Amino acid sequence: MIDLRGKRILFTGRLRSFRRFQAQQLATILGAKPVNGIDKNVDILVVGIISKPYDQLLTTQKLTYARTYGIPKIDELAFISWCQ
Repeated sequence: MIDLRGKRILFTGRLRSFRRFQAQQLATILGAKPVNGIDKNVDILVVGIISKPYDQLLTTQKLTYARTYGIPKIDELAFISWCQ
């Protein structure tokens, strides 16, 4: 299991289990450092559901940046697993 304590984490996409602010609060309580914008200092990108019209690529600016700079990504289930 990944350990997010002390890590700068950022959320992208829609989360099924939480509203984003709830996920950020929980992450803070458990020792992570949620941030609001993507940059090279982000340690982990937590990816929720990405939904777009059928003619658009299923990605976000945050995901594109993370891919470009090699920022690790986890899904919502991995985040929930860490929270337990």
